[in-house]
Amino acid sequence: MIAVFTDLDGTLLDHHTYRFDAALPAIGLLRERSIPLILASSKTEAEMRPIANALGLDTPMIVENGAGIARFGDDSVNDAPVYARIRQALGSLPASLSDRFSGFGEWSVEEVSRQTGLPHENARLARQRRFSEPGLWLGSEEERHEFIALMEQEGFTAIQGGRFFTIMPHGSKADAMMRVAGAFAKARGEPVFTIALGDAPNDLAMLKAADRGIIIANPHHNPLPVTERERNGAILRSTLAGPAGWNEVMLVCLACIDAGTL
Repeated sequence: MIAVFTDLDGTLLDHHTYRFDAALPAIGLLRERSIPLILASSKTEAEMRPIANALGLDTPMIVENGAGIARFGDDSVNDAPVYARIRQALGSLPASLSDRFSGFGEWSVEEVSRQTGLPHENARLARQRRFSEPGLWLGSEEERHEFIALMEQEGFTAIQGGRFFTIMPHGSKADAMMRVAGAFAKARGEPVFTIALGDAPNDLAMLKAADRGIIIANPHHNPLPVTERERNGAILRSTLAGPAGWNEVMLVCLACIDAGTL
């Protein structure tokens, strides 16, 4: 079987409008062929459920950069909340670093709305965090390395996404993707061919781990580096940005599936 895993912001969702209309033709074909579409985002479960509902999905969701997996029909997430420990670790930083990171936990709903461009209700959902803390890095690169090292000592990692610098437990969208793919394989009794789409550094591990990775163009940040897997043809790039690029490359993949050449 085939399973498609996709990032949201800047990938399936437009960077500015957060709409996915341009990707609807390919999404419709996935639905017609019963190919599961799994959302994999830095967003919270509370943010992602309305998006999944709008897309008509009932598949698991990889939430907060892979720190948790939410399943429909189950209001719980399969990992214990760790957000309080992240905030505690941030609070224990030396004074020289404490003001270099500004995160959602310090921002009002109004500020989250301003930083993300989200309506206030969506910004409120974005603050309902359980596993990770996105924010902005305000210091130098040298200070960033020191910050990451201190977070590592506390059992966390920090990764740059398309918009925010996020602190989270060790793990990634790639790890969560493999867990979900393994569950599909066990349930269906057959191997799973994984297709992953993303645009930012926090997607790169997932793109490299998938059988076929797809980098979606995003002019709002530097392009992802070319890796050995891309040179070998296992990772493709869209020419269009956001959901238009998503649709562009997924239609190519679906044509290759039909031709048996994927």
